Amino acid sequence: MSAPDWAEIRKEFPMLATWTYLDTARKAPLPLCVEQATREFFKDVNENAGDEVWSPASVEKSRAVMARLLGAPAGSIAFVKNTTEGLNIASHALDLAPGENIVITDMEHRANLWVWDHWREKGCEIRCVQNRDGRLPVEAFLEKIDDKTRVVATAWVTYRNGYRVDLKELGRICRERGARLVVDAVQGAGLINTPLSELNADFISIGGHKHLLGLTGTGVLYIRPELVTQAGAGITKTPSYFTPHPETALERYDQHRFESGNPNFLGLCVFRRAAEFIESIGLENIENRVRELTGQFLKMLKERRIRTQTPENWEERCQIVNVLIDADAKKLSAELHEKRIAVNVRDGILRVSMSFFNNEEDLEKLLRALPS
Repeated sequence: MSAPDWAEIRKEFPMLATWTYLDTARKAPLPLCVEQATREFFKDVNENAGDEVWSPASVEKSRAVMARLLGAPAGSIAFVKNTTEGLNIASHALDLAPGENIVITDMEHRANLWVWDHWREKGCEIRCVQNRDGRLPVEAFLEKIDDKTRVVATAWVTYRNGYRVDLKELGRICRERGARLVVDAVQGAGLINTPLSELNADFISIGGHKHLLGLTGTGVLYIRPELVTQAGAGITKTPSYFTPHPETALERYDQHRFESGNPNFLGLCVFRRAAEFIESIGLENIENRVRELTGQFLKMLKERRIRTQTPENWEERCQIVNVLIDADAKKLSAELHEKRIAVNVRDGILRVSMSFFNNEEDLEKLLRALPS
């Protein structure tokens, strides 16, 4: 696949004309196609009483496009509000007994911590994998997994330093031992060219406002197809928009059982257009570009003798690079923001995150603004 014209693609993001935006791990800038999709949504509402955009058919079009982009059967994709809601659904869809355990890690976003707390009250143990110098190798998980482990919950790409967990191997081990693998994939989906169906995970939750270029309030929950009809014993089965009569709600055992009430019609129209935009570029090209940019940035840091906890090996990282400097990171981030350079701070450390629409000039501008 030939490389896209990145300079032309960059023009699709108006924010980048005035900002050096290196905070994609928080929220992504919105491309022009999202603005256009929003206008078309309101045009249909105003001119056609929402015949198209308020229809189940429109939602299913979005589901089909998103499933194709992410590499999963459409029937395994449920729409949720955000990563947290998807993880919460997964947590309540599972059936654990007192004395069994859940394995999490010490590098999780709080969204993948809170959702498991209710199991403590039901007599289950929650164990925590300790990172090894910013890494979470499979061996670290094996130290906590035993014959009573029923769930392993982890990020695909950690929010702190961008470490990428080997989900394929971890999922294989979980499958062998009868444990479910639940994944927070919000920092990897839309950037890594690996189909969700090949990650060996049972549940994968993804907020749409980062690398899928959607609006907040939209997201995707992938459920392994074999589990769609089994999961959900603990879920309150409220009628979804797709259930015509409340009395039939309990009979729905497809992905719609995870979707309650009216969907976010505007958000899903935007979601579809953003997914088509990403498809037009190609996930393979996107992954290669992010690999190139992050690799270059790591090299720049090394040349300046600035420390980072982000691995050099691409298989162990993605779009996030944290920067360890002798300065107050929060204060520095605010100073950079005044210069229209957007980065972030996580756990007291400067976090830089980028995507395919960034360029080398963005990286150089940030480095020039850092204290020597």
